[in-house]
Amino acid sequence: MRSLAEKLQGELHGKAELGHVDWKHFDDGFPDVQLRKTDTERIEKYDGVCLLLSLHSPEVIFEQLSLLYELPSLRARNLRIVIPWFSTATMERVDQFGRIATAMSLARMLSICPCGPTGPATVITYDVHWLQEEFYFRDPLLVEFKTATSLFKDALRREREDNPDEEIVIAVDSADKHIIDNYSDFDQVICDTVRIPGTRDRVVKIKEGTPARKHCVIIDELVQSGSTLLGFADQLKGHGASKVSCVATHAIFARQSYKKFLSNSLIHKFWITDSVPTTAQVVEGQTPFVVLSLAS
Repeated sequence: MRSLAEKLQGELHGKAELGHVDWKHFDDGFPDVQLRKTDTERIEKYDGVCLLLSLHSPEVIFEQLSLLYELPSLRARNLRIVIPWFSTATMERVDQFGRIATAMSLARMLSICPCGPTGPATVITYDVHWLQEEFYFRDPLLVEFKTATSLFKDALRREREDNPDEEIVIAVDSADKHIIDNYSDFDQVICDTVRIPGTRDRVVKIKEGTPARKHCVIIDELVQSGSTLLGFADQLKGHGASKVSCVATHAIFARQSYKKFLSNSLIHKFWITDSVPTTAQVVEGQTPFVVLSLAS
Protein backbone atom coordinates (compact mmCIF):
# COMPACT_ATOMS: atom_id res chain seq x y z
CA MET A 1 0.00 0.00 0.00
CA ARG A 2 3.01 2.30 0.10
CA SER A 3 2.47 3.50 -3.46
CA LEU A 4 -1.13 4.50 -2.68
CA ALA A 5 0.00 6.15 0.58
CA GLU A 6 2.61 8.22 -1.26
CA LYS A 7 0.05 9.33 -3.85
CA LEU A 8 -2.37 10.28 -1.09
CA GLN A 9 0.36 12.24 0.66
CA GLY A 10 0.97 14.13 -2.58
CA GLU A 11 -2.73 14.95 -2.93
CA LEU A 12 -2.64 16.47 0.59
CA HIS A 13 0.15 18.87 -0.44
CA GLY A 14 2.48 18.31 2.48
CA LYS A 15 -0.22 18.16 5.16
CA ALA A 16 0.44 14.47 5.88
CA GLU A 17 3.45 12.42 6.97
CA LEU A 18 4.08 8.76 6.24
CA GLY A 19 4.66 6.39 9.12
CA HIS A 20 6.87 3.34 8.91
CA VAL A 21 6.01 -0.25 9.83
CA ASP A 22 8.39 -3.21 9.77
CA TRP A 23 6.42 -6.27 8.65
CA LYS A 24 8.69 -9.05 9.86
CA HIS A 25 7.98 -12.65 10.84
CA PHE A 26 9.34 -15.07 13.41
CA ASP A 27 10.73 -18.43 12.34
CA ASP A 28 7.35 -20.06 12.98
CA GLY A 29 5.71 -17.69 10.48
CA PHE A 30 3.77 -15.56 12.95
CA PRO A 31 4.05 -11.78 12.53
CA ASP A 32 6.67 -9.61 14.24
CA VAL A 33 5.21 -6.15 13.59
CA GLN A 34 7.12 -3.07 14.73
CA LEU A 35 6.24 0.61 14.42
CA ARG A 36 9.15 3.01 14.22
CA LYS A 37 9.95 4.35 17.70
CA THR A 38 9.67 7.99 16.68
CA ASP A 39 6.21 7.35 15.23
CA THR A 40 4.94 5.72 18.42
CA GLU A 41 6.21 8.62 20.51
CA ARG A 42 4.48 11.35 18.51
CA ILE A 43 1.39 9.65 17.06
CA GLU A 44 -0.98 11.29 19.56
CA LYS A 45 0.22 14.75 18.50
CA TYR A 46 -1.40 14.46 15.07
CA ASP A 47 -4.96 15.67 14.43
CA GLY A 48 -5.76 12.38 12.73
CA VAL A 49 -4.29 9.02 11.74
CA CYS A 50 -5.13 7.18 8.52
CA LEU A 51 -4.29 3.49 8.32
CA LEU A 52 -4.28 1.97 4.82
CA LEU A 53 -4.95 -1.77 4.88
CA SER A 54 -4.77 -4.25 2.02
CA LEU A 55 -6.64 -7.38 3.06
CA HIS A 56 -6.01 -9.03 -0.30
CA SER A 57 -4.86 -12.36 1.14
CA PRO A 58 -5.68 -14.40 4.28
CA GLU A 59 -1.94 -14.52 5.03
CA VAL A 60 -1.76 -10.78 5.74
CA ILE A 61 -5.06 -10.16 7.55
CA PHE A 62 -3.88 -11.22 11.04
CA GLU A 63 -0.77 -9.04 11.07
CA GLN A 64 -2.64 -5.98 9.83
CA LEU A 65 -5.43 -6.41 12.38
CA SER A 66 -2.75 -6.67 15.08
CA LEU A 67 -1.47 -3.23 14.11
CA LEU A 68 -5.00 -1.81 13.91
CA TYR A 69 -5.88 -2.93 17.44
CA GLU A 70 -2.71 -1.31 18.82
CA LEU A 71 -3.17 2.18 17.38
CA PRO A 72 -5.91 3.32 19.81
CA SER A 73 -3.70 2.38 22.79
CA LEU A 74 -1.03 4.64 21.28
CA ARG A 75 -3.67 7.39 21.47
CA ALA A 76 -4.15 7.76 17.73
CA ARG A 77 -6.72 10.51 17.20
CA ASN A 78 -9.57 10.47 14.66
CA LEU A 79 -8.52 7.06 13.35
CA ARG A 80 -9.54 6.35 9.77
CA ILE A 81 -9.10 2.79 8.46
CA VAL A 82 -9.05 2.80 4.65
CA ILE A 83 -9.66 -0.64 3.13
CA PRO A 84 -9.99 0.03 -0.62
CA TRP A 85 -11.10 -3.53 -1.34
CA PHE A 86 -13.24 -5.30 1.26
CA SER A 87 -11.96 -8.69 0.20
CA THR A 88 -14.74 -10.95 1.52
CA ALA A 89 -17.55 -8.69 0.32
CA THR A 90 -18.79 -11.14 -2.34
CA MET A 91 -19.38 -13.81 0.32
CA GLU A 92 -22.09 -11.76 1.98
CA ARG A 93 -24.94 -14.27 2.03
CA VAL A 94 -25.50 -18.01 1.99
CA ASP A 95 -27.86 -20.18 0.00
CA GLN A 96 -27.47 -23.38 1.99
CA PHE A 97 -27.29 -24.22 5.66
CA GLY A 98 -23.75 -24.50 7.00
CA ARG A 99 -21.98 -22.10 4.63
CA ILE A 100 -20.26 -19.15 6.28
CA ALA A 101 -20.85 -15.54 5.22
CA THR A 102 -17.23 -14.46 5.64
CA ALA A 103 -18.11 -10.85 4.83
CA MET A 104 -19.77 -10.74 8.25
CA SER A 105 -16.79 -12.52 9.85
CA LEU A 106 -14.31 -9.91 8.63
CA ALA A 107 -16.68 -7.09 9.58
CA ARG A 108 -16.80 -8.47 13.13
CA MET A 109 -12.99 -8.60 13.32
CA LEU A 110 -12.78 -4.95 12.31
CA SER A 111 -15.62 -3.93 14.61
CA ILE A 112 -13.74 -4.84 17.78
CA CYS A 113 -11.15 -2.12 17.13
CA PRO A 114 -10.92 -0.26 20.47
CA CYS A 115 -12.01 3.36 20.73
CA GLY A 116 -9.28 5.98 20.78
CA PRO A 117 -9.07 9.29 22.64
CA THR A 118 -11.43 10.97 20.15
CA GLY A 119 -13.95 8.13 19.95
CA PRO A 120 -14.55 5.19 17.60
CA ALA A 121 -12.61 4.56 14.43
CA THR A 122 -14.12 4.88 10.94
CA VAL A 123 -13.74 2.22 8.24
CA ILE A 124 -13.77 3.51 4.66
CA THR A 125 -14.13 1.10 1.74
CA TYR A 126 -15.01 1.33 -1.94
CA ASP A 127 -17.69 -0.11 -4.19
CA VAL A 128 -19.04 -2.85 -1.98
CA HIS A 129 -21.44 -4.91 -4.09
CA TRP A 130 -24.28 -5.06 -1.55
CA LEU A 131 -24.96 -2.00 0.61
CA GLN A 132 -26.59 -4.10 3.33
CA GLU A 133 -23.06 -5.15 4.35
CA GLU A 134 -22.92 -1.87 6.28
CA PHE A 135 -25.08 -3.60 8.87
CA TYR A 136 -22.55 -6.41 9.34
CA PHE A 137 -20.35 -3.98 11.24
CA ARG A 138 -21.00 -3.53 14.95
CA ASP A 139 -21.08 -0.47 17.17
CA PRO A 140 -19.12 1.58 17.99
CA LEU A 141 -17.19 1.30 14.68
CA LEU A 142 -18.33 3.79 12.03
CA VAL A 143 -18.50 2.88 8.34
CA GLU A 144 -18.31 4.92 5.14
CA PHE A 145 -19.02 3.30 1.76
CA LYS A 146 -17.49 5.25 -1.11
CA THR A 147 -17.36 4.75 -4.87
CA ALA A 148 -14.78 5.21 -7.61
CA THR A 149 -17.50 6.16 -10.11
CA SER A 150 -16.27 9.75 -10.49
CA LEU A 151 -12.77 8.53 -11.45
CA PHE A 152 -14.17 6.34 -14.21
CA LYS A 153 -16.59 8.98 -15.45
CA ASP A 154 -13.71 11.44 -15.83
CA ALA A 155 -11.74 8.82 -17.76
CA LEU A 156 -14.69 8.16 -20.07
CA ARG A 157 -15.18 11.89 -20.68
CA ARG A 158 -11.51 12.19 -21.65
CA GLU A 159 -11.93 9.23 -23.96
CA ARG A 160 -14.91 10.95 -25.55
CA GLU A 161 -12.98 14.22 -25.96
CA ASP A 162 -10.11 12.36 -27.63
CA ASN A 163 -12.54 10.63 -30.01
CA PRO A 164 -15.34 13.16 -30.68
CA ASP A 165 -16.76 11.16 -33.59
CA GLU A 166 -17.17 8.06 -31.46
CA GLU A 167 -20.28 7.34 -29.41
CA ILE A 168 -19.59 5.81 -25.98
CA VAL A 169 -22.30 3.76 -24.30
CA ILE A 170 -22.31 1.95 -20.97
CA ALA A 171 -22.97 -1.80 -21.09
CA VAL A 172 -24.33 -3.12 -17.81
CA ASP A 173 -26.27 -6.08 -16.49
CA SER A 174 -29.90 -5.26 -15.75
CA ALA A 175 -29.47 -6.63 -12.20
CA ASP A 176 -26.92 -3.92 -11.33
CA LYS A 177 -29.44 -1.17 -10.62
CA HIS A 178 -26.99 1.01 -8.71
CA ILE A 179 -24.54 1.04 -11.64
CA ILE A 180 -27.37 1.97 -13.99
CA ASP A 181 -28.26 4.86 -11.68
CA ASN A 182 -24.63 5.98 -11.18
CA TYR A 183 -24.08 6.23 -14.95
CA SER A 184 -27.48 7.68 -15.84
CA ASP A 185 -25.77 10.62 -17.61
CA PHE A 186 -24.36 8.17 -20.21
CA ASP A 187 -26.29 6.31 -22.90
CA GLN A 188 -26.65 2.69 -21.90
CA VAL A 189 -27.03 -0.80 -23.27
CA ILE A 190 -28.90 -2.86 -20.68
CA CYS A 191 -28.28 -6.57 -20.89
CA ASP A 192 -29.46 -9.78 -19.29
CA THR A 193 -26.79 -12.41 -18.66
CA VAL A 194 -28.35 -15.85 -18.88
CA ARG A 195 -26.62 -19.13 -18.03
CA ILE A 196 -26.93 -21.86 -20.65
CA PRO A 197 -28.61 -24.86 -18.94
CA GLY A 198 -26.24 -27.70 -18.15
CA THR A 199 -23.10 -25.60 -18.73
CA ARG A 200 -21.06 -22.85 -17.04
CA ASP A 201 -21.36 -20.66 -20.13
CA ARG A 202 -23.44 -17.51 -20.26
CA VAL A 203 -25.11 -15.72 -23.12
CA VAL A 204 -25.75 -11.98 -23.20
CA LYS A 205 -29.14 -10.80 -24.36
CA ILE A 206 -29.70 -7.14 -25.19
CA LYS A 207 -32.65 -5.80 -23.23
CA GLU A 208 -32.45 -2.08 -24.03
CA GLY A 209 -30.31 0.03 -26.36
CA THR A 210 -28.10 -0.97 -29.25
CA PRO A 211 -24.32 -1.54 -29.28
CA ALA A 212 -23.98 -1.41 -33.07
CA ARG A 213 -21.26 1.00 -34.29
CA LYS A 214 -20.62 2.24 -30.74
CA HIS A 215 -17.81 2.03 -28.21
CA CYS A 216 -19.33 -0.14 -25.47
CA VAL A 217 -17.83 0.10 -21.99
CA ILE A 218 -18.68 -2.79 -19.65
CA ILE A 219 -19.03 -1.60 -16.04
CA ASP A 220 -18.57 -3.81 -13.00
CA GLU A 221 -17.29 -3.35 -9.45
CA LEU A 222 -15.06 -6.40 -9.41
CA VAL A 223 -13.32 -8.74 -11.81
CA GLN A 224 -12.06 -12.12 -10.60
CA SER A 225 -10.69 -14.10 -13.54
CA GLY A 226 -12.08 -11.94 -16.34
CA SER A 227 -13.67 -14.82 -18.23
CA THR A 228 -17.19 -13.44 -17.85
CA LEU A 229 -16.08 -10.00 -19.05
CA LEU A 230 -14.39 -11.47 -22.12
CA GLY A 231 -17.51 -13.46 -22.94
CA PHE A 232 -19.60 -10.31 -22.52
CA ALA A 233 -17.21 -8.36 -24.76
CA ASP A 234 -17.25 -11.03 -27.45
CA GLN A 235 -21.02 -10.98 -27.60
CA LEU A 236 -21.16 -7.17 -27.73
CA LYS A 237 -18.77 -7.35 -30.67
CA GLY A 238 -21.10 -9.89 -32.22
CA HIS A 239 -23.91 -7.35 -31.87
CA GLY A 240 -21.87 -4.84 -33.89
CA ALA A 241 -19.97 -2.82 -31.28
CA SER A 242 -17.08 -0.90 -32.87
CA LYS A 243 -14.98 -1.14 -29.69
CA VAL A 244 -15.36 -2.77 -26.30
CA SER A 245 -13.67 -1.55 -23.11
CA CYS A 246 -14.04 -2.52 -19.45
CA VAL A 247 -14.19 -0.79 -16.09
CA ALA A 248 -13.71 -2.48 -12.71
CA THR A 249 -12.91 -0.89 -9.37
CA HIS A 250 -11.37 -4.05 -7.92
CA ALA A 251 -9.11 -6.09 -10.21
CA ILE A 252 -8.38 -9.39 -8.47
CA PHE A 253 -7.05 -11.55 -11.33
CA ALA A 254 -6.20 -14.64 -9.30
CA ARG A 255 -3.54 -16.94 -10.75
CA GLN A 256 -2.28 -14.20 -13.09
CA SER A 257 -5.50 -14.29 -15.09
CA TYR A 258 -4.84 -10.69 -16.16
CA LYS A 259 -2.57 -12.18 -18.83
CA LYS A 260 -5.58 -13.15 -20.96
CA PHE A 261 -6.18 -9.41 -21.51
CA LEU A 262 -2.65 -8.44 -22.49
CA SER A 263 -2.53 -7.45 -26.14
CA ASN A 264 -6.03 -8.91 -26.55
CA SER A 265 -7.52 -7.22 -29.61
CA LEU A 266 -11.02 -7.76 -28.23
CA ILE A 267 -10.52 -5.15 -25.46
CA HIS A 268 -9.70 -1.54 -26.34
CA LYS A 269 -9.02 -0.31 -22.78
CA PHE A 270 -9.46 -1.71 -19.30
CA TRP A 271 -9.70 0.91 -16.55
CA ILE A 272 -9.08 -0.30 -12.99
CA THR A 273 -8.08 1.32 -9.68
CA ASP A 274 -5.20 0.57 -7.35
CA SER A 275 -7.55 -0.89 -4.71
CA VAL A 276 -5.69 -4.21 -5.08
CA PRO A 277 -2.06 -3.03 -5.09
CA THR A 278 -0.59 -6.41 -5.99
CA THR A 279 -2.55 -6.32 -9.26
CA ALA A 280 -2.02 -2.63 -9.99
CA GLN A 281 1.76 -2.95 -9.72
CA VAL A 282 1.83 -5.82 -12.20
CA VAL A 283 -0.46 -4.47 -14.92
CA GLU A 284 0.33 -0.74 -14.82
CA GLY A 285 1.73 0.38 -18.16
CA GLN A 286 0.64 -2.77 -19.97
CA THR A 287 -1.97 -2.55 -22.73
CA PRO A 288 -4.97 -2.45 -22.39
CA PHE A 289 -4.81 -1.58 -18.67
CA VAL A 290 -5.13 1.95 -17.33
CA VAL A 291 -4.71 2.24 -13.56
CA LEU A 292 -6.51 5.11 -11.84
CA SER A 293 -5.50 5.93 -8.27
CA LEU A 294 -8.07 6.18 -5.51
CA ALA A 295 -5.79 8.80 -3.94
CA SER A 296 -7.10 11.35 -6.42
